Amino acid sequence: MPDNQPRTATPLPTVRRRERSAGRQNATRDADRAAAREEKLAQQSWVEGAEPALPTRTTRPEDVVFHLGPTNSGKTYESLQALAKAGSGVYAAPLRQLAHEAYAKLSALLPEGSVGLSTGEEEIDPFAPIVCCTVEKAPPRGEMLVLDEAHWVTDPDRGHHWARLLLTGEYRTMHLISAAEAYLVLKPLVSDAEHVEVVNHKRLSRLDVLRAPVRPEAVRPQTLVVAFSRKTVYAAAAELDQHRPGKVGVLYGALPPATRREVIDRFTEGALDVLVTTDVIGHGINVPATSVLFAETSKFDGQEVRPLRTWEAAQIAGRAGRYGLTGHGTVGILIGVSGLKPVGGLVANGAAVARGDEMSDLPKRAPRLRPELEDLGAFEAVDLPEALTRWMAWARAATRDEAMTADDVTSLVLRVHALLPLLRGPLGAAGDLQTVWRLVNLAIDYNPPRRTRWLVLARAALEHAVGLPVQPETVLPDVPRGGTVEEYEQAAAAARDAQTLLRQFPGVGGLDSDDAAWVEEECAEMITELLPGAIALGLSGKCTTCGSAIAPWFTTCRPCSGGPAGRSGGDRDRRPGGQRAAGRAAGRALGGRQGGPRGRSRRG
Repeated sequence: MPDNQPRTATPLPTVRRRERSAGRQNATRDADRAAAREEKLAQQSWVEGAEPALPTRTTRPEDVVFHLGPTNSGKTYESLQALAKAGSGVYAAPLRQLAHEAYAKLSALLPEGSVGLSTGEEEIDPFAPIVCCTVEKAPPRGEMLVLDEAHWVTDPDRGHHWARLLLTGEYRTMHLISAAEAYLVLKPLVSDAEHVEVVNHKRLSRLDVLRAPVRPEAVRPQTLVVAFSRKTVYAAAAELDQHRPGKVGVLYGALPPATRREVIDRFTEGALDVLVTTDVIGHGINVPATSVLFAETSKFDGQEVRPLRTWEAAQIAGRAGRYGLTGHGTVGILIGVSGLKPVGGLVANGAAVARGDEMSDLPKRAPRLRPELEDLGAFEAVDLPEALTRWMAWARAATRDEAMTADDVTSLVLRVHALLPLLRGPLGAAGDLQTVWRLVNLAIDYNPPRRTRWLVLARAALEHAVGLPVQPETVLPDVPRGGTVEEYEQAAAAARDAQTLLRQFPGVGGLDSDDAAWVEEECAEMITELLPGAIALGLSGKCTTCGSAIAPWFTTCRPCSGGPAGRSGGDRDRRPGGQRAAGRAAGRALGGRQGGPRGRSRRG
């Protein structure tokens, strides 16, 4: 419109509409601000009014004895002797394997029926005077507590169980077994003890560092070889098996506990010369190893691939030369496995810590505090996300000057949010506060890709509670037929998840925890049977097409994966027939066999 033309006035109704719209927007904005202020005041009122108390104990311990020192220094031995002499109490450790070891040792010292076992998966005389258990299963009170690997209190995932046991456990006497570096973290948690004693332990056997790397053909009997993933474990085992056929075993976290015990027993008895293992061996498991060789010195910690810390290397290196099992020990690096390049200097530093010559770099993390349901002030399941968020805000403030910190409960909030949509329909009748809290705290992995497994089991528990039919296969997949080692491992893991659910919610799908334990045992039996063949045929670290050396996390080399050389088949033509057959068998190398397992169906 030209500048000299008069502008048309905005019609009055339009002006009024705009004013009304702006008014509504302002009113909405003011309402939102008021609601935010009310929410903030409500949170402050909840925090200041409810004031969940920090966990405390009614009866303080009379004596706390710290057993501090490097690996293989007799810390656990002395504590178990004290427990046997007391005749009543609890041994608690981070791993079932350690609980089993303590159970076996104490059972050999004491009359039948004096010692029980209690873990998340099995129980033997759980009400015996002495109980060996995982920390999560430790009773809240007793005569004596022996807490092994107490530095796990700094673990970001499970440390809160250690913290609560130390803060609230009502035991007359406590024996805390730990690396010396954790003393300053642990001491404030038992500051109410009447008497505190510190016993410093020295390593009981020599630990020497090998000057030169070791190649696979030079590995001697009674050797532990260390790698940090399933693929690299099999790569190293396959390389070593060429020089000691049938005398190499593997040990890693995905194996069922029964298989792990079988492998450890075979190595202990001398049926296996070499055991290729992940860092699971570093958590106090004792075997007669004279040497520990690191095939790699970096690991994936859930977020990144990083070099080992010296305290991690020390925990593993210290397995060599166990007092009473072997002579002095040696530690070094293994070379000759494709794609793996261990760093000798890091291993030497770890050995120095294992001897007690140097202090480790144990992370300076504060113990974690996690809430119980009664701490939250929630009345219904729908209140839990807000209550957990408020508790975390309160706990961070309340622990600011304490020797602990609030745990991040975001994972619990996510689980509640995943369950709430299910509770809006017929399943809501079963979704009371206590049930939802038990479901979100089930010890079932919630990290992808297994997140859906927890939700499937939680839904099945709710459906069972309201009388809806649940197919048994939903809760407990059957034993695979003709599967690979990895498939049996996955089935065993699913069975362990089912056991966790069925101990809390028996009867779901017409099953109980014994049914799930049977499936796990069957899978473990099949894995034990298949492992020797999986190691012998394994081509991890070699191209499955041409057999050339590659890093163990690849299956084919670059030419065979699609380049001109791979399409021409020249490398394949030059291989002997046996090697071609091994290449074709690579898909089955980790456990497949024709014909499947014995034709058993699930019990009942």
